[in-house]
Amino acid sequence: MKFRTVLFVTLVLAVVINSGILVYPYFQRPPDKNIADQKPVEKIAPQSPKAPETAPPSSSNTSDQVALLETTKPPVAKIPIPTPPPPAHSIVNRILVEKKARRLTLFSNNKPIKIYEIALGRQPEGPKQFQGDNKTPEGRYVIDSRKRNSSYHRALHISYPNPKDAAFAAKQKKSAGGDIMIHGLPNGMGTLGPFHRLRDWTAGCIAVTNAEIEEIWRAVPDGTPVEIRP
Repeated sequence: MKFRTVLFVTLVLAVVINSGILVYPYFQRPPDKNIADQKPVEKIAPQSPKAPETAPPSSSNTSDQVALLETTKPPVAKIPIPTPPPPAHSIVNRILVEKKARRLTLFSNNKPIKIYEIALGRQPEGPKQFQGDNKTPEGRYVIDSRKRNSSYHRALHISYPNPKDAAFAAKQKKSAGGDIMIHGLPNGMGTLGPFHRLRDWTAGCIAVTNAEIEEIWRAVPDGTPVEIRP
């Protein structure tokens, strides 16, 4: 009887102990991840701040930076330094007007002796064809007369329209116009000087300053050929 009791108790204890061993891992507290992941803090000595690193500038970046640094300036009219007048007693035998270059050149013995910057008609592109189109003629003409007292400070009249110009306008049943001149500034506005060239402002004529038309007036005789190029 005692043997059976001891054996029974032994079996019960064995079952309890084995069960405890199997169940124990499930009742253990899992390790704290935050604590497990933490590492000891290392003390670092303070460092002086470093300048931000920049990539070496390429040529395009450099040009962009220069462009940003440059201050945009408004366009300034080119006012040429006055040049000496044509030689005394020189007789001009040819005038060349280059519209695109806004330039008038006097020739003596077929050699250029003086160049002037000019203003043209308000519609400078293309040749004059009709009255009121505000264009400056293109072609070959002559100085056929002069006006001492006009609405402008002296004026040399150009022989526009020539027969070809007049015939073209007549086919269109329009007037070719006229009164095309090389002249100075409007009366009372001579103080504008070279600033009148800031824009084309005439009705088709070729304009210079008052001082310049005085030089041209003295050097250019009536009958002088005038070639006006685009």
